[in-house]
Amino acid sequence: MRPLATRSRKMAAVSSVVTIVHDDHAIDASMVSLLEQAGHKVVIFGSSDAFLSGHLSGDSGCVLLDMQGPGVDGLGVLRALGSRDSMPPVLVLSGHCGIHEAVEAMKLGAVDVLEKPLPPEALLAAIAHAVAIGPKRKPSTIEHEAAAKIASLSQRQRQVLQGVLKGKLNKIIAYEIGISVRTVEAYRAQLLTKLSVRGTAEAVRLGLAAGML
Repeated sequence: MRPLATRSRKMAAVSSVVTIVHDDHAIDASMVSLLEQAGHKVVIFGSSDAFLSGHLSGDSGCVLLDMQGPGVDGLGVLRALGSRDSMPPVLVLSGHCGIHEAVEAMKLGAVDVLEKPLPPEALLAAIAHAVAIGPKRKPSTIEHEAAAKIASLSQRQRQVLQGVLKGKLNKIIAYEIGISVRTVEAYRAQLLTKLSVRGTAEAVRLGLAAGML
């Protein structure tokens, strides 16, 4: 099945292919304009079913996947992509995604889960990061690198990250390991710096790859 639309503005250079899996045409139009101005080629699928039947595993760039789109939900799409030989970097878009759903999405291979609406600069930065990561590599390589980074954390930092992975609030993590909420917040900030990641989502992805759950 062909995508709903394939658009590319004539520019000096095309940064990458960005595939949008989304059924909201108003959002698509503004997003396409933004991405084309940034030099990306844009491919749009109006449903996850059309995407799964039409997307080739070797396609370059990254995928912007709506978590609650028509057809198979975002987690189902990630499972399907994960069964293929090569999985493109996927950014999940969601208007109301809970921590458990976000963790599950990253466990299934999503690079990040982004809350809609997202500022244009943040979206472009997330896409650049996803494209830089590239297609999903062999699990053994990912696990080895992630495990090495997680091993650099202190025991307390690992305990806090473990709580985050399980979707626990800071006050619950604090109660369970016997420290204050403010100390938990400090450990969360420290572990992000130590892991050299931009935010909690990336830390969660490393923790999952390292087998912390």
